[in-house]
Amino acid sequence: MKKTFKVSFIIFFIVFLLLALNVNANESENSDVFYKDSIKFSDENGKFLLESDLYKFIYKYGLPGIMSKRIINPVIVIAKEHDFVLSNKNIAGSVQISTYEEEKDTQEEGTATDAINETERILSLVKESTVYGEIIEDTNYYQHRGSGLIGTFLKGETVEILRDYSEIWYQVKSGDKVGWVRETALSIPEEPKTNEHRMTKEEIEFFVNHIGLSSDTHYLVWVDIDRQLTHVFLGTKGKWGLIRTMVCATGKNNSPTIRGTYKIQDRGTWFYSHRLGSGAKYWVRFSGDYLFHSIAMDINQNIVDDTLGKRASAGCVRLSLEDSKWFYDYVSQGTTVFIN
Repeated sequence: MKKTFKVSFIIFFIVFLLLALNVNANESENSDVFYKDSIKFSDENGKFLLESDLYKFIYKYGLPGIMSKRIINPVIVIAKEHDFVLSNKNIAGSVQISTYEEEKDTQEEGTATDAINETERILSLVKESTVYGEIIEDTNYYQHRGSGLIGTFLKGETVEILRDYSEIWYQVKSGDKVGWVRETALSIPEEPKTNEHRMTKEEIEFFVNHIGLSSDTHYLVWVDIDRQLTHVFLGTKGKWGLIRTMVCATGKNNSPTIRGTYKIQDRGTWFYSHRLGSGAKYWVRFSGDYLFHSIAMDINQNIVDDTLGKRASAGCVRLSLEDSKWFYDYVSQGTTVFIN
């Protein structure tokens, strides 16, 4: 009974106030409360009701209808330069009355929270593809391969594998300790399965723009080791647009592709490594011996391994013949390469 009386009293007060506003609107602009344009009630169809329609609304639905779900937009009344909102939300059985600014701030906070949640969701889709190994015996580590003794890694210590040399020497890291160790001192796990979940074009673009990648050219390259995909973008910092996605094959765990940010350097149409016993077409260098190039070939340019879509190379980023030719033709020197 008390609840019905309270609601009826508030509604009666609002209706009375609206009638008073209509009579006194033109008498004084300095009054505490004044009428502004039209009363912002709306019916169940979302159609706004002017003041003259308000009485029809009350007659049709009764006073309880004012506070029912049929009211889509709250009524807004201007009083002493503040917008007061009569909301149809119930808090502890009472009607909530708040300022327009408070309602707006609540909506903006909700929008900001949604944006934060969406950002976190997209960032969670991108995973670091770090390779870890275990030291299986106490071993010295060096500044260079076999020279410049730095210290000792202990048996059982977990190390991050940064790069290899012919799968004989490995540059590893544990905390502040970084150096080269022999292959015989390491246990390296098998390659993980490729992540088959494809990000959307919008998610891919959002990610590279969000982390603030820039480039000295109008191109940008992102190698997603987790998904074995190479993305190429066109644009500028903060405005990168995806133009091509290519399935690739990065390095195996015992010959990992280096991670980090690099720049495209020189290029050529063919190479063959006697040390590795393998060659490829359309190579583009991004750091030292690390290249983008075609699928593996023998010395006579016959394809010997066309594996793509999983970690299979000696550290370079393999592409199909078609994609490697496109990459060679279009991605210019100085372009940023991001490998996660």
